[in-house]
Amino acid sequence: MFDQLVHEKKRFLFPVIVFLFVFYFTLPFTLAFFPEQMSMPAPYTAIPWAWIYAFGQFIMTWLLGWMYWRKAKRFDQLIDQMKQEVRQ
Repeated sequence: MFDQLVHEKKRFLFPVIVFLFVFYFTLPFTLAFFPEQMSMPAPYTAIPWAWIYAFGQFIMTWLLGWMYWRKAKRFDQLIDQMKQEVRQ
C-alpha cells in the first residue's frame, strides 16, 4: 500500500514540478534574451506580452494548487487504508 502511494505521488508530482520550473523560468529567460518582443503589446490589448505571461503564472499556480488538492484526496484515501490495515 505504501509503495502504491509513493508511486502515485511520484507519477503526479514529477511532471508537474518539471512543468512548473520550465514555465516559471521561461519568463526571465525571454525577458533577458528577447526584451523587444516581450515589451510589444499583445493583439487587441495594450498590455505587453511579459505582463500577460506574468499574470498567467498566477493562473498556473492556482490551477496546479487545485489539481494537487484534488489529487491529495486520493492520497488521503490511501493513507486511511494503510492506517486501517495497521490497526487490524
